[in-house]
Amino acid sequence: MLQFNKYTVLLLFVWLLFLSNCKKKEVYPPIPYIEYKTAYFYANAEGVDTLMVLVFSFKDGDGDLGLGGTDTLAPFNAVIDSLGRNTNPYYYNLQIDYLEQVNGVFQPVTLPFTSDSLRYFYRFENITPEGRHKAIRGDIEIKIQSSPFPDAKDTVMYTFFVYDRALNKSNVASSIPLVWNR
Repeated sequence: MLQFNKYTVLLLFVWLLFLSNCKKKEVYPPIPYIEYKTAYFYANAEGVDTLMVLVFSFKDGDGDLGLGGTDTLAPFNAVIDSLGRNTNPYYYNLQIDYLEQVNGVFQPVTLPFTSDSLRYFYRFENITPEGRHKAIRGDIEIKIQSSPFPDAKDTVMYTFFVYDRALNKSNVASSIPLVWNR
């Protein structure tokens, strides 16, 4: 029969405690990776969808996603052209392109009187974790208003990407075809 003295029991307890605290660190590349998860709609009192929430997941190896309120100097500063548009791609860290289905094909919608397509630009907050290990993963939810065009198609798709603070551009992700109740 085995006999344990108090030092053997203590050593076994410390060893088990050590093993239970060993957590495998998640390792991801430093370039962000994003993936569409889902979208859901909010309707007004008449049953017309007026707001959509786009949800996507992210992974980033060095955790440098998001911009703080003080991130306003180059390369994150706004650069305004003569038409009043920001031309610095790094001012916003999330870009979403709006596509409508026309004859079975999704295509960008051109804004009236311009050659620009309809895009949504966002700056989401710094989400870098505290501590030594910076790899992160999670979900981001973005609220998008219904198309500003009265003759907008009901079946749309969104493509999107993010920039991290090292100016790495993520992959481009796409939603599934989504149907707005207009």
